[in-house]
Amino acid sequence: MTSPTQRSREDLLAMQRTHEAAQQLEDDARAVVCWLDAEFPGLVVSMEVQRHYSCEDHEVAHVEPRVTERPRRHEVRDAAEKALTALGWSLHPEGRDVRSAFYRPAKSAHARLAAVNRVQRALSAEGIVAPHWSLTNSEN
Repeated sequence: MTSPTQRSREDLLAMQRTHEAAQQLEDDARAVVCWLDAEFPGLVVSMEVQRHYSCEDHEVAHVEPRVTERPRRHEVRDAAEKALTALGWSLHPEGRDVRSAFYRPAKSAHARLAAVNRVQRALSAEGIVAPHWSLTNSEN
């Protein structure tokens, strides 16, 4: 095995980009689950994001929201996928091995509001209007 000091500059930069992308996914997934909770009050419990072990930096394999009303799961999943895509993630649901991470809405009201606002801005920039956004944010 090569020690960290023997890695090429390109390898170290690639590792840094991958680390930054993983941190960005953490931030974006938490923002999306907060936004989902605002869009579907009382429906979203948590959200699972799956990634392939050999995926590119800004790829996810699958998004699976955990909801209290199972018949609405597909509606919530579609919204989650649109939100993640608007934040710069691409979905590649190939049949390879995946690892999962689970996210819940933030506990801080301030963090929740900031997350919801960030996702709404990203969706708006993509020309996507969320189902409840126009009703709850008509003053914006």
